[in-house]
Amino acid sequence: MFVSLRRFIGLQISLLHFRKSTNPVISFGAALTDAKRLLLVMPLGEARTIPTLTIVDLVKKKFDERNITVLATDHAVEAMRLLPRGQFIHILKEEINPLFIPQKQLINRIRERSYDVAIDLSLDFLLPSAYIVKESEARVRIGFSRQYADTFYNFQIHSNPDLDPKLIYNRLAECLAMF
Repeated sequence: MFVSLRRFIGLQISLLHFRKSTNPVISFGAALTDAKRLLLVMPLGEARTIPTLTIVDLVKKKFDERNITVLATDHAVEAMRLLPRGQFIHILKEEINPLFIPQKQLINRIRERSYDVAIDLSLDFLLPSAYIVKESEARVRIGFSRQYADTFYNFQIHSNPDLDPKLIYNRLAECLAMF
């Protein structure tokens, strides 16, 4: 119960923090087609990185590896192997405060580069990764449709939580491959 209370307070603080930010109207197709720099947020705290390999393969085809930044916890070994020239930001547990909001030093490390597209691969709504995607100031911020996702993402993918994660990631890859 204490964790859910902290999560609720962190979410309310985040909603308050981003209350005045607006999303300009953009052409999604053109924004993705013209994109050069990508922030890829791996599922945080999950060991389920294997289904995300479909996405990693897709982004390797669309972006120069040197322009791909992968944000992850300890479970991104496979992504590191697949993107040897990519940039990696390792999130430490200490960089997320007790209210699940990323610390300023983590946000500063992310903002050292600019991004055209940010993709959150967490299937569940996780405040730290959603917050990071929003703070990245990427023109296109992609995440899965969940409660409160409107605040953090300007493009949301509908997914059924009962489906196999590999199928969900394949659908995301198919959607992104159209551009």
